[in-house]
Amino acid sequence: MKIDLTKKPEGATHINPHSGLWIKCFGGNSGSYQFFKNGEWEMGFGCMSNSYLEIAQPEPWTGEGLAPVGTVCEFAGFNPEETLSTDPRVGDQVTVIAHFMSGSFEVAAFTFYAPPEFEYLQVAQGAHGCFRPIRTPEQIAEEARIAELNLMIGAIKDHPGGRHGVDHLTQLKIHEEACINLYDAGWRKQVVE
Repeated sequence: MKIDLTKKPEGATHINPHSGLWIKCFGGNSGSYQFFKNGEWEMGFGCMSNSYLEIAQPEPWTGEGLAPVGTVCEFAGFNPEETLSTDPRVGDQVTVIAHFMSGSFEVAAFTFYAPPEFEYLQVAQGAHGCFRPIRTPEQIAEEARIAELNLMIGAIKDHPGGRHGVDHLTQLKIHEEACINLYDAGWRKQVVE
């Protein structure tokens, strides 16, 4: 039996090779299970058959290569000179729906919700580099931390009262360590109005 993975319902872990029914198994062959019939998950009774084929679950996309079809990821940006107001913004969540060749490049078609002023689902295409895995809250916080530290270090580096008799790289390292300590202690730049 040839298995069409494009028809696999979300959560399916096995398939009955004789009937073609998709199965969601909870805890091995002796655990409970559900089968997908008429567009709905229904409870199964008894033990699941050993003859059901386990469906390999795809590995999560790591950001290497073009995002696989079905991947929900973040938009990482287009060429800034070619960006339109209706394009997704960096960090927006997109869903890859197809791969195809555009000339000699493999590209991915993806869906996204247009910027808030348009509020409708759109389709666009992008090549490798236009997508990145969804960042965790910890990764987002670390990126904000690094951006703030770079602003602090830049402000100190540009300040005219630098240390005399210390080479530039050593001075920069001293400033960097001071900024990290200040940031971790909760210091932030205040905007004066």
